[in-house]
Amino acid sequence: MKRFLMLILGSAIAITVAGAAMAQSSDPASGKSDAQATDKAKETTPPSATPPPDAGTTPVTPPPASATVNERAAAKSNPAIERVKERGLKVSTKERADIDKKLDEIERQIENEATSKGDAAVAGRIAGEFSMTADALTAERNQFSRGWGEILVAHTLFANAKSDVTFADILQMRNQGMGWAVIAHGLGLRLGEVVGAVKTEGRVAMGLAKGDGKPATIHASTGANAKAGAKVNAGKTSTSAGTGIGVGVDIDKAAKGTK
Repeated sequence: MKRFLMLILGSAIAITVAGAAMAQSSDPASGKSDAQATDKAKETTPPSATPPPDAGTTPVTPPPASATVNERAAAKSNPAIERVKERGLKVSTKERADIDKKLDEIERQIENEATSKGDAAVAGRIAGEFSMTADALTAERNQFSRGWGEILVAHTLFANAKSDVTFADILQMRNQGMGWAVIAHGLGLRLGEVVGAVKTEGRVAMGLAKGDGKPATIHASTGANAKAGAKVNAGKTSTSAGTGIGVGVDIDKAAKGTK
């Protein structure tokens, strides 16, 4: 009996030890299997997709930097130009057309002279009238991409203007589509003398007259009284300035009427 009990007890101990050994040997494998299963689950799980934008929503695209800069530049208006424009637009349509037509003809003839005799010849004649060198005047013409006629008209008006408008401002106004009559009146100059002054400088540019080293004079407009007096007693230069300069008329012949 005693031997039988010892046998049973020994068997129980053996079974317990064997069970513990089996449990220890299966734990690492189980842990490894679990880890592999977790990694596999991570690999097979698809990433969450970004929801598509609402079809009814308009995407907002930021403006390019250059556009922003241009908008800011446009927003900053030039007070000097605005004052000239405001005053100049008071000139009647008929007077604008008449003066602009005559100045355009003078410009055309100066351009023809430059084509015939060369830019250097015309530049040299014009430059001396405005205390400039031919090279400086040529560089200015290239900078603003203007013809010799426009450069001459702009300098004639600029030399007589008593305002804070710069030479570049005058050409900027031309870029904005403003005619010479509007610009001249806006600068406070007597319109009755503008064509005569430009014609005088045009004769120098074309080699028809010798320059005197100074721009032709255009007096300032002093108001309604000055305008009324200009129509009656403006003098030979101003009175004849409005006549004889039209399409196809030689500038030299027209200039003789001013003497």
